[in-house]
Amino acid sequence: MLCRRCPVRKYKEQSDHNKRRRNVSNNIKFFKAKYIVVWEEGSHRILENGYLAVEGKKIAGYRNHLPEGARCEDLGNAAIIPGFVNLHTHPSEVFSIKSYIEDCGNPNFFESTLMDYPFPALGKRGAELQTQLNLVELVKSGCTTSLIYGGPYSRLEAETAGHMGLRAYVGAGIRAGDRMEADSVWHSPDGHSVTYDFDEESGFQRIREAEELARDYDGTFDGRVHIMMGPTQSMTCTPAMLKETRKAADKLGVGITIHVAEDLAEFEGCVRLYGKTPVELLYDTGLLGEDVVLAHCVFVSGHSQVFIRSNKDLKLLGSTKSNVAHSPTPFIRVGTNLESFGKYADAGVNVGMGTDTFPSDMVQEMRLAAFMAKSQERTTYKTRAQDIFNAATINGAKALGRQDLGRLCKGAMADFSIVDLRTIEMTPSRDVVKSLIYSGTRHSISQVYVGGKQVVEDGKVCGLDEKSLCEELQAIGEEAWKKLKTQDGKTMDAFYPMSFPRI
Repeated sequence: MLCRRCPVRKYKEQSDHNKRRRNVSNNIKFFKAKYIVVWEEGSHRILENGYLAVEGKKIAGYRNHLPEGARCEDLGNAAIIPGFVNLHTHPSEVFSIKSYIEDCGNPNFFESTLMDYPFPALGKRGAELQTQLNLVELVKSGCTTSLIYGGPYSRLEAETAGHMGLRAYVGAGIRAGDRMEADSVWHSPDGHSVTYDFDEESGFQRIREAEELARDYDGTFDGRVHIMMGPTQSMTCTPAMLKETRKAADKLGVGITIHVAEDLAEFEGCVRLYGKTPVELLYDTGLLGEDVVLAHCVFVSGHSQVFIRSNKDLKLLGSTKSNVAHSPTPFIRVGTNLESFGKYADAGVNVGMGTDTFPSDMVQEMRLAAFMAKSQERTTYKTRAQDIFNAATINGAKALGRQDLGRLCKGAMADFSIVDLRTIEMTPSRDVVKSLIYSGTRHSISQVYVGGKQVVEDGKVCGLDEKSLCEELQAIGEEAWKKLKTQDGKTMDAFYPMSFPRI
């Protein structure tokens, strides 16, 4: 036994101490910030003047003091927040409708743009550019995880997200028609009524292709990319296809995402065709539940614009613990709204946030969600900043079955963003969550990390030339616009009028 005064013991203690210091220094990096939104006792908490510890891909913890000898990056007047979990986006096609679909809508279909509105075809290269640029938009606004509705370019989107170092869930597109979505399941020959052309054989082929995509990509890119079954819409698939989708998802152990109740024409068409609301149709075909993410789900029974006044749909959504991806922008743009965020939450629905369309800016989307909820609910107290922040973080993670996303605590993935508090919109900042939601922009976010690796630095995505991509996409768009004509020969300018005349 060594004596306390023995120099050998003293040397051993000093050696062990130095070893501990080296271990902290080599394996864990600390980030010091004025505010850190941490997860403690089942809730986000704001830690002031603290340290976030990152070890490899995961959070190692947080503390008030820096351990002796630890590596530390002092971020100064900044805040660290958990990465946002975006539950709905369309990277490969989101730019193709920009700057002309606004201020338009078919009056015969409740001002919908889903019916009989031509869209320009930007081709495969256009899809590649849109995917890169949209993912740039998303991660720059703090989205470290995005649920992508893949459509015809699911493989492209999975590959692009993976190579960019992002976390993505890709919904493999399924519809009763052409894989490239060049045709339409619904038609309006007379311009005011809708007929449906379900090619069920093609639909089952799409399901088989979705299963193949899941086998090829689920869990790839160091576990960052996952696949979900992605029926396009409640009215582009037959009930038999929806049931088969559920079987495929259960067999593969993956989730499901689907557009539903996003359009009044869809709601009325479903009731006329099946005698059920879109939500009831999904319930009867097994497509409600904890592993299902419902994109939009705005026009449910009881909504002020539909003719069925009961609240049965919300009860079904709540009782099945289904998840709704709330994307305010495309709906407020055409003068409608979810009714309402607080009402869905009260019914037991897990409401997360999605960006869906352009601009793909989660910070803006959170602000719109808060303002729209307050307007609908006629009170400022029902839906608050913390409710919206939870929707963009832990609710999104819950929808994907992930307890290691959307929060900063020991064992969670090291997905986080750094908010610069030295900007006009963020100064002064007493409550960083309120400041970001009610005053901030995506430009308030200066750095983003996914799995402990930096993907955004000084507001720019690492290793990517945005300007050259934008210039190439602009050229492709200009060529496509020249060729776009309607079935009756109208030019694009005639169908989608300019805001002011060209000269």
